[in-house]
Amino acid sequence: MIRNENPRPYLLRENELLNLNGEWNFDFDDNNIGHKEKWFEKHYYSKKIEVPFPFQSKLSGIDDQTFHDHMWYNRTFKIKKKENKKYIITFNGVDYYSEVYINGYLVSIHKGASTIFKVDVTNYLNEETNEITLYVFDSSTEQDFPRGKQYWKVESESIFYTRTSGIYKNVYLEELANNYIDEYYIKSNIDKGEIEVETVSISPTSKIEYEVYLKGKLLNKEIIETNNKARVNNRIRVWDNEDINESYFHDEKMCWTPENPLLYDLVIKTYNENGDIEDNIKTYFAMRKIGSEKGTFMLNNRPFYQKLVLIQGYFKDGLLSYPSVEDLENDIKIAKDLGFNGGRIHQKVEDPYFYYLCDKLGFIAWLECPSAQIFNNKLVEVQTEEWVEIVKQNYNFPSIFVLVPLNESWGVPHLIADKNEVSFENGLYYLTKAIDRTRLVVSNDGWEMAHTDICSIHNYRHGEKNQLIQHERFENSLKNKDMLMNSTPANKLIFLNGYENKNIPFLLTEFGGISFLSKEKQGWGYTNVNSEEDFLNEYQRILTAIAKSEGLCGFCYTQLYDVEQEINGLLTYNRKPKTNPENIKKINDIVSKNIIYTK
Repeated sequence: MIRNENPRPYLLRENELLNLNGEWNFDFDDNNIGHKEKWFEKHYYSKKIEVPFPFQSKLSGIDDQTFHDHMWYNRTFKIKKKENKKYIITFNGVDYYSEVYINGYLVSIHKGASTIFKVDVTNYLNEETNEITLYVFDSSTEQDFPRGKQYWKVESESIFYTRTSGIYKNVYLEELANNYIDEYYIKSNIDKGEIEVETVSISPTSKIEYEVYLKGKLLNKEIIETNNKARVNNRIRVWDNEDINESYFHDEKMCWTPENPLLYDLVIKTYNENGDIEDNIKTYFAMRKIGSEKGTFMLNNRPFYQKLVLIQGYFKDGLLSYPSVEDLENDIKIAKDLGFNGGRIHQKVEDPYFYYLCDKLGFIAWLECPSAQIFNNKLVEVQTEEWVEIVKQNYNFPSIFVLVPLNESWGVPHLIADKNEVSFENGLYYLTKAIDRTRLVVSNDGWEMAHTDICSIHNYRHGEKNQLIQHERFENSLKNKDMLMNSTPANKLIFLNGYENKNIPFLLTEFGGISFLSKEKQGWGYTNVNSEEDFLNEYQRILTAIAKSEGLCGFCYTQLYDVEQEINGLLTYNRKPKTNPENIKKINDIVSKNIIYTK
């Protein structure tokens, strides 16, 4: 088994999880005959696949990039089934439509590549040996559902990459009490020194106990009667008034920041009418507040400058599936070494393990919905359903600062002329705000924004070394909010007519993309250089223009590492730095952290 980590370190119970990664039986079903022939009951499988790697990847053991839209997975597992217990299998990600069979019975249907889904298999299990079969359909060519950077042609080109199909994130089985905590949502309030916890159990409970710890020290313990409800909201005290006055307003020692990623432990116990513990979970939270004021991004009631780098979430041998936890951790650590305090995870929802590491290591993450390319009623339905689940499932990760339902008008290409598309953009914005008021929302990252909390602009028109006039225009376009708002990068309006707003934070969320060409690796970037010296000079020239801007309160450089034919990363696809990370950090430090309110 290549991937044997604890798949859910952010929510712990005393019982161990059964990791279902590893070798599965596998077959393509190119003629779509598996249902007719009842492969879910009996089938001779001709291939083996290493889960959770997609069949297109090297680490899967299959390494086939040709079109195969229908596929089947199968394996056995052993478990000693107990009375008064529930058995839940969790899939962190299957691309795209899936059917789960246990011992020949269909027990679940799910669609959506970016969402976690749970399957209660209790009533279908045998006493010991059990068989799980998974049918997956993933269209190679359809463009009216969220597919992100996965290309609809056989060969990768431009900004689109190899497809990912089937199981590509962790799979595990858990033994739980009959009544267990199914969901919980934690919202911190640094101004009052408390958290609000919404807990959702499978069935009503009698009471709930909360214990808050900081570095092993018990801060508060509360037992609350639930009045026989399954969904319960409670406020739990974290700080007393002295903590608020001395530790928050003075030096933020009690708050989460990228420089001080302080996490509090939270234990939640539910009880039945007899006073017996039904469920007992250990999780964590952070005291932090995200907002904006006078057009500036605010963290914990103070102006904060975001220095982000674009992260595609692709790995050479695993594609959208990370080879190891260490690979995720190394990406975050080297980004911080380069002088970035966060990343815009682009056209992908990462495995929860990534956001857990962001919380622990102090790294901001933007959560973005993978995009479609074509607008129709099907897209409205499937993207809305999937995005709602994405937002809810990632609610508790404090490192996630910004939510992005659309990118560069992908899937809504006619916003200027089509009022239905504008309604969809605004609908996603308001729907996101209705689910999560703790974060800021970018309605359409790049341009053609309607209602939005952040004006996020993509601009690659900074020219090359000898194109001084173009660079001068680029620098002038960043001068202040008026110039930013009236710029037209990619010949697109920044705001749709009637939605212009200077009273929100402005960030340059895509720029750069400088390709470092060599004889060993050919590819493309938005501009090109041929030496390390030229690369550093170009990077400094562009960052200096950003530093001069009176309108920006953050940026996101394209990109952290090369991906397939794109060689415009600060690292190679194998994560080898193209220059000493300290060189990039020194340039990033040109942009001062001590900002004032922008104009």
